[in-house]
Amino acid sequence: MSGDVQELAAVLVFGALVLSGIGFVAMMLRARQRLQELAVRERIALIERGLVPSPETDPVQFERMMSARRQSNPVALRYRSLGILIIGLGAALAVLLTFAARNPRIGMGLGGALAIFGLAIFLNGSLASAEPPPPERSDS
Repeated sequence: MSGDVQELAAVLVFGALVLSGIGFVAMMLRARQRLQELAVRERIALIERGLVPSPETDPVQFERMMSARRQSNPVALRYRSLGILIIGLGAALAVLLTFAARNPRIGMGLGGALAIFGLAIFLNGSLASAEPPPPERSDS
């Protein structure tokens, strides 16, 4: 009998801890949401008054918004165009070998491998086109 009471007490204590933890997390999420909402309202008020909001909150996004156009990396453009060219070559090779050998496995194997290689080059060019991070500020 006392074992049942102890188990019930343990379950109730554990349940209370879990529920209070969930409540605490919900309260913290609501507080964070409220702070973000107030920050957005403040930025909107500044913009309505014709002022430029300060970039301290997110300097990278601020610089991105203020830049007129995005600079493209010429090396990345070459990689992307080469990647597209090799993907087309792989697809053409797959079709050619499939009909010439009358075996789709051969065509898809060799042409598909070349197309995947072209896709890798294309992705390399896409990743290389990302803007370099802004230089770090020294607070000295």
